[in-house]
Amino acid sequence: MTRIADKTFRFGAVEGPMILIHAGAGDSCGETPEQAEQIRVDLKKAVRAGFDALKKTDDASEAVCAAIHVLEDATEFNAGRGAALTEDGKAQMDACLMTGDGDAGSVFGVTCAKHPIDAAKAVKECTKHVCMDNPSEELLGQLGVETVENEYFITDARREMLAKAKEDGDDWGKHGTVGAVARNSEGIVVAGTSTGGITNQMNGRIGDSPLPGCGTYANNRSAAISCTGIGEAFIKETAAVQIADRMRFAGQDPAEASRIVLDGIESHHGDGGVIVMSPHGEAVVAFNSEMMNFAFADDDQAIPFPLEDGLE
Repeated sequence: MTRIADKTFRFGAVEGPMILIHAGAGDSCGETPEQAEQIRVDLKKAVRAGFDALKKTDDASEAVCAAIHVLEDATEFNAGRGAALTEDGKAQMDACLMTGDGDAGSVFGVTCAKHPIDAAKAVKECTKHVCMDNPSEELLGQLGVETVENEYFITDARREMLAKAKEDGDDWGKHGTVGAVARNSEGIVVAGTSTGGITNQMNGRIGDSPLPGCGTYANNRSAAISCTGIGEAFIKETAAVQIADRMRFAGQDPAEASRIVLDGIESHHGDGGVIVMSPHGEAVVAFNSEMMNFAFADDDQAIPFPLEDGLE
């Protein structure tokens, strides 16, 4: 890994399979040293799970989902169990999975899918649709997606965050959206993103994560991208597809394209970060928040970087 600019990191191009994950950007990597260490443990667990799946199947979609499963199960991140709570105290989650051939599936406002990324994958693979709003428990069951009661996702920490947001009038809180991008041995790229949204968000609010081209995008002619941060700003910039198009049509490298798009995010008073992977094996992490949790794995290494400066 090379630091190529402030808050921008590049992993050298490789020929084999590789995966890059994130678990949100914000202003800290944990409220306590113990929480910071748990984040590090879960990042490492997730990136290894994704890379193991990639090596076993050479299927970048399976790798992305395997990594995100671990992150959705970890309560310190804002996805799946531990998701942010809406203004009425519910967990309302969004997810998207997109493959480099342009196929995609996404779900908005899911309340009962144990792994929202699986619901997005099911929409992509088992229906003729791309986006679905809060698919019912019955439909998810028919699609083979495991379901649980909404209470499963709600933690005491998220209840406290909601109460504080209501008291302070701060709807944004910390960003803990999770995502992954992967490349298989043939250069096929896939991106996936999963989120609980924003603490105290209005019912029905949709962020960038489940919107193909905004928070999630994959194209075998350019790159796979997953974003995290203030979703409204990423939507206004159509951030993910803009990075890919800058690479494809303007000849910009992933780092340059990411920094330009993040400048646009900042112009909308937003912050956050992106992970980018090209079919040629270039991988970049860039962010404009104080920190970003991420991890990378290929045949040579599997290393998490949840520290504030992004280094060991």
